[in-house]
Order: sequence, then structure tokens, then C-alpha cells
Amino acid sequence: MNISYSKSFIKSASKLTGKYKNSLQEKIKEVKAAQSVEELTDCKKLETFSHAYRVRIGDFRAFFIFTLENNTVNFEYLVNRGDAYSKEYIQALRMKEKEWTLLL
Repeated sequence: MNISYSKSFIKSASKLTGKYKNSLQEKIKEVKAAQSVEELTDCKKLETFSHAYRVRIGDFRAFFIFTLENNTVNFEYLVNRGDAYSKEYIQALRMKEKEWTLLL
């Protein structure tokens, strides 16, 4: 699969250290090698979303939007588990999903 990263995701990822950084690198390799979203471990489609998923990476959650047309994963947010499902992130992810569907 093709991968793209938002500024927010890159900023959060750059702050990771140790085992979380290694886990993120392994997960990105897994995503690149996968042929479909169903092949990803610890990946779950978000309820009430059309194309949004989350991947568990230790105490963090990586949210992404999967576009089938060009087989691309767009990593949007990397958030601590406690903040992952806050209203702020869910609303922002919903807006990002709308943007991506309008582009297609």
C-alpha cells in the first residue's frame, strides 16, 4: 500500500522514543507490505466512519483514512490511548475523511 502522513502525525511520531518508536516503524513496514486493510494486525474500522481506521501501537492509537481507489493509507493522527477518542479528535477525523472523499 501507498502511505502518506499529515503534519500532525509526523509531529507526534517525532516525539516518540524507545519501544514506541520501534513499534511505529514496524507497523509502518507492515502497512506498506499489506495488500489490504484486513491483513493489518490490531487494526479496526471506526464505527460511523466510511474509510477511517485505527491501529493500536502500545499505548498509542494511529488513526488513518484508507482510500481504495489508489490503495493509499493516509495517517492523520498519532495519539495517546487516553486522548484518542475525545470529541476533538473524532470531529477532526470526520472532517479529514470528508476532505479525502471529496478529492476522490
